[in-house]
Amino acid sequence: MSLAARDNTETHTIALKVGQKKPGVLLEQLADQPSHSLLVDLAEEHAILANIASNLHSGFILLNASEHITYANPIAQQLLHIDNKNIVFDVRAQLVGLAANPSNAQAELDRLWEHPEQDGTTNLALTDAAIRWLRVQSFPIHAQPGRLLGRGVLLDDITLERSATQTRNETLALAAHGLKTPLAIIKGSATTLLSNSMRWDQTMQREMLQMIDTQTDRLHEILNTLLEVWRLDAGAQNLRFSAIRLPELLNLLVERWRKNAPQQRFVCEIANELPTLLCDPTRLEQAFQHLFHNAVTYAPNGGTIRLLVEGDVHQLRVSISDQGRGIAPEHLEHIFDRFYRVTDGNEQHIQGSGLGLAVARATIEAHGGRIWADSPGLGAGSVFYCTLPLTPPNAQASSSLPAVQAPTTSTRHSQHARIAIVEGDARTARYLRANLEEQHYRVQVLSAGTQFLRQFDLEEPNLVLLATKLPDMQGIELLQRLREFSHVPVVMLCDENDEDERVHLLDLGADDLVSKPLGIKELLARLRVLLRRQNSQGKSEPAATIFTSGDLVLDYAQHQVSMQGRPIQLSRTEYKLLSTLAQNAGRVLTHELLLERVWGEEYNREVDFIWVYISRLRRKVEPDSRHPRYIITVPDVGYKLVKL
Repeated sequence: MSLAARDNTETHTIALKVGQKKPGVLLEQLADQPSHSLLVDLAEEHAILANIASNLHSGFILLNASEHITYANPIAQQLLHIDNKNIVFDVRAQLVGLAANPSNAQAELDRLWEHPEQDGTTNLALTDAAIRWLRVQSFPIHAQPGRLLGRGVLLDDITLERSATQTRNETLALAAHGLKTPLAIIKGSATTLLSNSMRWDQTMQREMLQMIDTQTDRLHEILNTLLEVWRLDAGAQNLRFSAIRLPELLNLLVERWRKNAPQQRFVCEIANELPTLLCDPTRLEQAFQHLFHNAVTYAPNGGTIRLLVEGDVHQLRVSISDQGRGIAPEHLEHIFDRFYRVTDGNEQHIQGSGLGLAVARATIEAHGGRIWADSPGLGAGSVFYCTLPLTPPNAQASSSLPAVQAPTTSTRHSQHARIAIVEGDARTARYLRANLEEQHYRVQVLSAGTQFLRQFDLEEPNLVLLATKLPDMQGIELLQRLREFSHVPVVMLCDENDEDERVHLLDLGADDLVSKPLGIKELLARLRVLLRRQNSQGKSEPAATIFTSGDLVLDYAQHQVSMQGRPIQLSRTEYKLLSTLAQNAGRVLTHELLLERVWGEEYNREVDFIWVYISRLRRKVEPDSRHPRYIITVPDVGYKLVKL
């Protein structure tokens, strides 16, 4: 269709809609006073804009105020099954004719079309070889306020999006169903034991505890496996590649299964002189473990499980076959789906998470391979096949990563740092303390915010792990109070929170966030990063190792202060303030300068900090804090440390 032959107003509207991706303001004079030169210019614009519209990924239709089509791009014609030579059609009638439920589609489109001056969206199910979903968006096109020129319609095929959403919802529903059974058994056993443990003899109590232990392991398996599948699907699970001989790995697995399943017969057929395979051995072993578990689970007692391994210069091929009940053809394409279980309704429930084959598929595909299943039919057994390239496509980038180096001197020193854990949950605190002390950190556990503030005044830690929920105050409140007088690194231990809450914590001064449940390896790595950064930012100590003024002595090397030979215990901030004054003994340091050197540039107007900490110092180092001899106030200017 020739768009240049259409009304100039509508042509410029397309320019505003397609070029700017939003309704614009029409230049009325172009429509009211057309001229030959304007028509030529608009024809040139049309050629450009029609080319842009024809390359949109969405279907685009432009209707005038009379609801007549003035333009439809090729994608719209394709989605609506319209001959590209004929765009004179009723959009609503065409959509209703294609709809799986015409009456519902008619009602939805009538609602959408009722108010042309408003934006609107609806999703329609269309019939084709299979159900297809189409998102229909309507938006008004105005000239000047109050003048409606027509409407634009965008069409998007959202079949895959709907399918992904449906799959995700089904996965969550099946996961919830899989978790209910072990939770119910754990709850029932625990309740029975707690109700009246004296009624049950030791044998019965032990049986119930074993049930709790077994079902807890099952819960752990389901959750870990589910997380593993999602990580692999999302590409979030990094593979650690190394060269291995696959037959050796598989032989070890077979020997393990011969011990665990003595009722089965295992036969290995492995070709000679197979090339080495570049893979993640841990992940691959886990995948084959699931395949063997599936074979043992569904094979009859006394049946044979056969392993076949062969290969060439490009890939290795593995098959695991059993003599079990087989798989019907309609189940073969779904057998690797999460939680998919093949049952005929007559058998006892088979234990398992229903995720093992999904993990196996995700792992094999992450290595650039393929996995599939085949079965001659019910009662005839099944075979699981997989291929693995000798060098996975994504192995090059991973193998080029530098090797992990030994800890540097600063890292080793940081492992003797003082870390304060402020956590109200005793089990979490014990877990953190045990792991941190194993890394040779000096750990102090505090269960309440007020307790932490009192202890902080005595000894400032090198780093703080702060929970967001405490018995006496919220972690966010404690963080705000802490940032009023200290720059100590703080890692927030977060419960469930959204992005806005995490951003708020970082803006208030948190250096890092870690979500519960805690991954200890990641947490330790984050602590090392903060401690390394703290060490690199540390100021060098003065050349002199001892400062003396009268009976006041500062030992910089030992970070110790004494008065008349008696040690004085100072907090880290108090020591830093006294040390700064001592390094400039006899000189007046202004309030602003002291604030910048002790607390940082952003605190250079917080004079109250100076007053509070000078008062604390005087109470500790002065013989009479009301008549100071060492730390002298210079009114309206600052302070100085007198050299006696």
